[in-house]
Amino acid sequence: MRPAGFIAGLRLLSCLLVTVVSTAVLAGPTHLAAAPNPARASVNGVSYVEADAFFARYGLKAKWIEPNKRQSFSSSWTQIEVEFDQREITYNGMRVFMGEAAIMRNRSLYIPQIDAERLLGPVLRPAGLTVAKPLRTIVIDAGHGGRDSGTTNSALKLEEKNFTLDVTRRLAALLGTGEWRVVLTRTDDRFIELADRAAKNTAAGADLFISIHFNAVADAPSVKGTETYVLTPRHQRSTSSDRRHSSDDDDQPGNAYDQWNAVLGYNIHRQLLDKLGTEDRGLKRARFAVLRLATCPGVLVEAGYLSNPDEARRIADARYRADIAEAVANGVKAYANALATAKSR
Repeated sequence: MRPAGFIAGLRLLSCLLVTVVSTAVLAGPTHLAAAPNPARASVNGVSYVEADAFFARYGLKAKWIEPNKRQSFSSSWTQIEVEFDQREITYNGMRVFMGEAAIMRNRSLYIPQIDAERLLGPVLRPAGLTVAKPLRTIVIDAGHGGRDSGTTNSALKLEEKNFTLDVTRRLAALLGTGEWRVVLTRTDDRFIELADRAAKNTAAGADLFISIHFNAVADAPSVKGTETYVLTPRHQRSTSSDRRHSSDDDDQPGNAYDQWNAVLGYNIHRQLLDKLGTEDRGLKRARFAVLRLATCPGVLVEAGYLSNPDEARRIADARYRADIAEAVANGVKAYANALATAKSR
């Protein structure tokens, strides 16, 4: 049997390796590569930038996978694949959803300008961002509660509200032992209005907001996997929407942190996939109330599907919920490293 101090040291070393590797994957080279400004186009009121020139600024070289259809942009640490007429791209093998589909102009792929500026650029080079809020206080939100059970699995007698509370408690224990102050929106089985959750976040002076949920599709029990949401940028449609709405142009409090939302969402989703080995349902955008009203960078995690029998049984296992909490905590640590890189400029 190893001495307790030796084991603790190994755990600390493992945690440090996770955050260092995650930051290295995100950071890339220190300076933007010399490249011409990308050409621009506008279609149906949406502005686009030429993908080749945009990614070249970050040291990524373009290569056609399928001529005039699918293109990769890669360096020694990053590979991004973009496909004509698709919103979904892959970023180091991870599914990521843009606001609009890529288009073709003069035999070149173009990506939405908003995604270039508020999603891909920030994730590629967080060190180039301005730090909106140093990370001191983290608010963790257990979805649902009280009379609101959330999603359920009647056959297995499982309720989302119980699992979200358990994961948030575990996450708070992991994050609250160091330099950060951690606040929970609820610590027991009680109902809290969405606006009141946001109010608790503001009252705590939060620098980071994390909301934990579990998913369900009643008529499709085969659906499973993990998805992570950040707030939809202004002037874009959410991932689940097939058309734009006038309300998409409304400016929400949470949109002040779009760029850091992207960095946060990427890090947490990456860690969830790596730790849990679940099906990747993507880094997505939505205008959930708790994200709209957040006065700091925020993320909402859908950590699995209670409607899928196999995944529901995994979620019901306390060891698996501990893995979920650990993955989110690792994502927060990687995000904190990205903040520290930006602050050092």
